[in-house]
Amino acid sequence: MFEERLEKLNNLPDNLSGKYILYSMEASLREDFNFSLEFAIQKANKLNKPLLVSFFITDKYKHSNQRYYKFMIEGILKTKKAIEERGIKFVIQKDDYVNGTLKLSKEAVCIVLDKNYLKTQRKWRENIAKASQVAVYQLENDVVVPIQVVSDKPIPYAYLYRDRLNKVIDRFLKPVEKIDLKVNSKDLDVESLEFKTPDEFLSILNIDKTVSTVDKYFVGGYDEAEKRLKEFIEKKLYKYKEFRSDPSKDYTSNLSPYLHFGQISPLKIVLEVLKHYDKNDENVVSFFNELIVWRELSRNFCWYNPLYNQYEGIPQWARQTLEEHKKDKRDYVYSLQEFEEAKTHDPYWNAAQKELLKTGKIHNYMRMYWAKKIIEWTEDPKQAFDIACYLNDKYALDGRDPNGYGGISWCFGTFDRPWQERKVFGKIRYMNDKGLERKFDVKFYMFKTDRS
Repeated sequence: MFEERLEKLNNLPDNLSGKYILYSMEASLREDFNFSLEFAIQKANKLNKPLLVSFFITDKYKHSNQRYYKFMIEGILKTKKAIEERGIKFVIQKDDYVNGTLKLSKEAVCIVLDKNYLKTQRKWRENIAKASQVAVYQLENDVVVPIQVVSDKPIPYAYLYRDRLNKVIDRFLKPVEKIDLKVNSKDLDVESLEFKTPDEFLSILNIDKTVSTVDKYFVGGYDEAEKRLKEFIEKKLYKYKEFRSDPSKDYTSNLSPYLHFGQISPLKIVLEVLKHYDKNDENVVSFFNELIVWRELSRNFCWYNPLYNQYEGIPQWARQTLEEHKKDKRDYVYSLQEFEEAKTHDPYWNAAQKELLKTGKIHNYMRMYWAKKIIEWTEDPKQAFDIACYLNDKYALDGRDPNGYGGISWCFGTFDRPWQERKVFGKIRYMNDKGLERKFDVKFYMFKTDRS
């Protein structure tokens, strides 16, 4: 069950005199379909040891604000309850991930971690592995197919990733078996914050409180994710291919925030869909193209390209053509503040930004238009890239994620090819308001955004 998802991060042995197995949860914030958790239970059972699951909350993270912290904490409190119902001690501590993990590891047999694809989180794991006195294991938990099984190098196009993935995916389409813990660990004497509500946690954090919470639109937790999945399968999936790119209608799954915080497994989503639909159904093919191919291609992109969230990380041809048109006259130029406050001349763009500000999410088709126009209305393409990342990371519940960086980079030419040359964009793919008007009822999209 674990072999192709498991990696040992150092050369140290398990400390058999340790008190417990430590699973330091960070990317996969769920009890269900969690390879890291089940591997840790298997380890604990084999060694007849209790299992300790830890989650560390810090206010030192970039873009720390109450919007995504509340969503995350709503989820983690539900996960804590579900894990404790399996007889497992779950502690929440105010500390950074590396320091907190290393402190608890002093009495541990070994450490189990979730794999993450971004630079900061990868560095955390490297630091834990280097400083730990015990074995450190990592499991790849939030993709259907481990990215290094698909390829040991960056893949430039979705069709190439799809071809490689389709050759191996069938052997990974199996549920995660739950293992009963032999040694009840709920009586382990380890300090934990025992606040009952997300607001109690928020009160002890020095984070940005100016970014509104989005409870009206999204509530965190595996139970909320499962409700949305059920609704999507029963009421939306049958029209997904036709309407997925229509922001005036609601036919997307709205699962991206839950996937970002690891509150639901992509593998579980796939298996639930396949209980109701044939895998060759055109709507399923279209949905899996987004959920598996594009999502996991973005993780390939971030894993193998250290400049994934920088302008310098886009393809050389794309940088060259944008630089060649850097001095082209822009019809409009806006500051970061004007973008952030949705004060451009374009009511469609403003509607997309307002959707982000209000709900924590932009419909994916509008997010492409949103990023393309930032390129068009900024004096420098590097500045445009930075603005898009800043706004997405600050306001999107699914920001700070490989999907977001892959999507923004796509708007700058990544995963794409050169197109007909034009002003400002050069050979980068272009989008305009007339295209929106042809494709769907964009006026109704604006009405929905203003009304929400």
